[in-house]
Amino acid sequence: MSKPVILCVDDESIILNALKDQLQRKFSGEYDIETSDSGADALEYIQELIDDKTDVPLVIADYIMPGMKGDELLRKVHELSPNTLNILLTGQANIEGVTNAVNYASLYRYMSKPWDEDDLELTVKEALKSFYQKREIHQKNEELQELNASLEIKVQERTAELRALNATKDKFFSIIAHDLKNPFNALLGFSTLLLDDYENFTDSDRIDLIQTMNDASNNAYKLLQNLLEWSRSQTGSIQWEPGAIPLHEIITNTIDLLSNGASVKEISINAIILPNIVVWADANMATAVIRNLISNALKYTPKGGEIRIYLKKSEKEVEITIEDNGVGINDADKEKLFRIDVNHSTSGTNNEQGTGLGLILCKEFVEKNGGKIWVESIEGKGSKFKFTLPIYKEEQAKN
Repeated sequence: MSKPVILCVDDESIILNALKDQLQRKFSGEYDIETSDSGADALEYIQELIDDKTDVPLVIADYIMPGMKGDELLRKVHELSPNTLNILLTGQANIEGVTNAVNYASLYRYMSKPWDEDDLELTVKEALKSFYQKREIHQKNEELQELNASLEIKVQERTAELRALNATKDKFFSIIAHDLKNPFNALLGFSTLLLDDYENFTDSDRIDLIQTMNDASNNAYKLLQNLLEWSRSQTGSIQWEPGAIPLHEIITNTIDLLSNGASVKEISINAIILPNIVVWADANMATAVIRNLISNALKYTPKGGEIRIYLKKSEKEVEITIEDNGVGINDADKEKLFRIDVNHSTSGTNNEQGTGLGLILCKEFVEKNGGKIWVESIEGKGSKFKFTLPIYKEEQAKN
C-alpha cells in the first residue's frame, strides 16, 4: 500500500526543493513528499492519488503563482478531497486571498515566507495529527450510526414482539373470561333446571333442555380443543412433523366427524376431491385447519344450506377452497380476520358462539406448512375460505 502523500506546490524551484528537503528529513519515514510547480499540475496529480486510493492528508501551496493563485488551488483541492488540510505559505498573500482560503478551502494555517523551520515542522506535524484524528472520529461516528440503526431495528422488533405477546395474552383472557364461560353457564343453568324441576317438565321439554346442554358441551369442547392447540403453538410445544398426506383422506374423515352438526342444520357438504392428490404438511395441523374451516362454514350457513369443498392443483401447490352460501362477511370484518390483535367474533345462524381463535390458529398452521390463507366473501351471499399447501414430491421423504 502506498504511503500517504504531502504535496508541496510552488512555481519557484529553489523554494520547492528547500521545502521538500526539510519535510523529507522529518517525515519521509511515514510519508512521500511530492512537489508540483503549478496549480493545474497539482490538481491532476491529486486526482490520480484519489483514484489510486492514496491519502493526501496535507497540501502546502504558495499564494502567488502564474495561472492559478494559491487560494483558488486550495479551494479546488478541498472540492476534490474535503478531508485534506491546507497550508498557505507565501510572502505576498493579501487579506482577500487568506480569507478565500479560510472560507472555501478549509485552510489549516497561513505561514509567511521565509518560514521558521521549527514552526513549519510543528505545524505540519499537528496538521497530520489533526487529519487522522478527524478520520478516526468520522469512522467512529459511522460505527455509532450503524450501531444506533441496528439498535433501533432491534427495539422495533422487540416492541412488535411485546405487542404480539400482549395481544395473545388479551385474547387468552377474553376467551377464559367470556367465551369459555358462556357454554358452562348454559350447562349449569339448564342442568339445575332439570334437577330442581324435573317432574314439572314434559318429555319434549326435557329433550330440548338436553339438546341445549349437548350443544353447549360441544361448543365448549371445540373451544377447548382450539385453545389447547393454540396455547401449544404459542409455547412452541407443537412439533412440526411434515409428511405425505392424501387430502381426500383427511377431508373425508373431517366431514364424517362433523356430519352430526351438518344434519341438525340440514346442511349438505359436497366434496370434490381426487384421491391421488398428496400434499407435504403436518397431518395434525392440516386436519385442524380443515376442521375449523368446515366448522365455521356450518356455523354461518343457514338451515338447508350447502358447503362445497374443492381443489385447484398447480405444479408446486394445492389450493383448497371451502365455500358456503351463508351469511357472508362485510369488507370491514374481513380485515379483522386472522388477526390476534383484534377481538372479533360473531354469532352463527343458530346463535352459535365463536371467538375467532380458530381462524388465527388456521393462519399459524397454514403458514407453518409453507402455505397462505385468505377469504373471499360477499355479505349475504356466502364465503370462500381458501388456503394452500405444497405438493408432495418424492425427494422430500428422503430428506
